[in-house]
Amino acid sequence: MRRGLVVAAALSLIASVALAQQVPRRRVGVNWREGVPQLDFRATDLADAEVREILRFGPEQRLVMRVYAYRANGEPITLAIRQCNVSFDPWLRTYHVQVQDERRDATVALGTEEAMLDRCLVARQLPLGRASDWREVRGESVYFAAVIELNPISPAEVQRIRRWLARPVGGGRVGGTAFFGSFVSLFVNRRIGEADRTLRFRSQSVRVR
Repeated sequence: MRRGLVVAAALSLIASVALAQQVPRRRVGVNWREGVPQLDFRATDLADAEVREILRFGPEQRLVMRVYAYRANGEPITLAIRQCNVSFDPWLRTYHVQVQDERRDATVALGTEEAMLDRCLVARQLPLGRASDWREVRGESVYFAAVIELNPISPAEVQRIRRWLARPVGGGRVGGTAFFGSFVSLFVNRRIGEADRTLRFRSQSVRVR
């Protein structure tokens, strides 16, 4: 029986790895600073012509970026969230963007569509977690995965995002398994939210420093 369980676990792991290969990959810049990875990537391809029109002519819209860190076996390590609330003023031809993450809540006025997309859909030196999240996996191979959504409309999903953004920095995990499930469960086996548009991808593997 014990041997059968080992074989089943091995087959499950092989199947999970195979499914994970179906998720698109893109190169993510990773720099380590004081034990925390700082990520650089672009997700502006979410904003096709239809999405740009929604952002330009609709009422306030939400662009939500979630970035996960996983061990090689798909177990979660930590998570970062950034939310942009976007509204367009047709008289001033200006985008009003409220940017919320774990460290700030600021509203800016941006004069062009490209500036708005750059602010909301481009990560530059995005910190992922705290040094304490990474101590136990130092030296291991890990990867990052991102899901970017336009208007996640599930009420439960929206509430989880609000609770996460409102918690004190370093205040621990909020949101339960819906935020911290395995890579396969979140990116392969289920839809993430009920968004108007979703972009998902994973990074290359990197070594924790």
